[in-house]
Amino acid sequence: MKHATQVALIREIFRAMDRGVPPLAEHIACNDVSVYTSAGRDAREREVLFRRHPLVVGFSSQVRAPGDFLTEDLTPVPVLVVRNAAGDLRAFVNICRHRGARVVEGCGSGAVRFICPYHAWSYDTDGRLVTIPDDFGFEGLDRGRHGLIPLPVEEQHGLVWVSPEPRGSVRVGELLGGLGDDLEAYGIASFVHQETRVLRRRMNWKLVSDTFWEAYHLHVLHRKNVGPLFVRNLALFEAFGRCHRLIGVHRSIERLRALPEREWSLVPHATILMNLFPNTVLVMQSDHAEVYRIFPAPDGANESLTAVSLLVPEPGPRWARTMELLIGVVEQDLALGEGIQRSFESGAIAQVTYGRFEPALEHFHRTIREVLAAAPGGDARTA
Repeated sequence: MKHATQVALIREIFRAMDRGVPPLAEHIACNDVSVYTSAGRDAREREVLFRRHPLVVGFSSQVRAPGDFLTEDLTPVPVLVVRNAAGDLRAFVNICRHRGARVVEGCGSGAVRFICPYHAWSYDTDGRLVTIPDDFGFEGLDRGRHGLIPLPVEEQHGLVWVSPEPRGSVRVGELLGGLGDDLEAYGIASFVHQETRVLRRRMNWKLVSDTFWEAYHLHVLHRKNVGPLFVRNLALFEAFGRCHRLIGVHRSIERLRALPEREWSLVPHATILMNLFPNTVLVMQSDHAEVYRIFPAPDGANESLTAVSLLVPEPGPRWARTMELLIGVVEQDLALGEGIQRSFESGAIAQVTYGRFEPALEHFHRTIREVLAAAPGGDARTA
């Protein structure tokens, strides 16, 4: 984030603190509870948002050298990402073309061949089918047409995006818009993946995302841990196309009032959250970054899987406590969210309401509606 932008935001923060009222949207907004429970809506989201849209599947630090690879099973199709011998990043459907087994699990380094654990068909780091044991039984098979299915892939700002649709595209710069400048300035590309944990909960994936998009709850739900660090119910929202940014303000920002503007820096006194549409939340802290990748579970609209990742300047055991602290905060949100999901499924209420200081929630859900309606087969009346 450019220094001039930081100064402008800090000025806005001080104005809001002085008047005792956060920035407000023009109107309150409502959202139908059915978007969290409808099987039809769930199927539409899976097809449009999770199959046709590029998704973050991992981090550049996991695949820096030739032969480094990672796999992802939370996506609609299993994904394999590998750095080939030429240093180019490649992505494939992680399914053997023989009988459909997963070709490789987990992540690793030094790969030259990927050997299917079922019948030992092997593929090189460009996805080419290299060996078929007892190949006399496959006389006439065109090996050139039976390599791993390639997927579009792109890496920017230390993140790896893949399109689960082979005929799709990945245009990260277009997706991020002005958020790319923030990520570039923060230097997240130099960060290293420390750890990832996957949390499964009985709640719609959007309920998980919702927990990030307002500061209203911090002094209530999180009053015994992170809540007291923040200015009460103050957050700055800005939309960047389908994506958006929300800045939670730390009480320590008061220290900047005594400094000249040329010495102002926002990051040490704020938590900066970015929605990388549709399902990734990137949280920039003063000394690390957190990435939350939120997926619908295979079972239905009321189940979700959240991959919680910690990115750090240098890996090491000292980050274990940081991971435990952030997981503890997330668990509070998820426990409450599971109760909200049960409330929605009871049929007792038809809508939820977003206050004028919750514009990020309104933007997130409106964007989903618009994307679903605009996609082939969409209907603006029902999206």
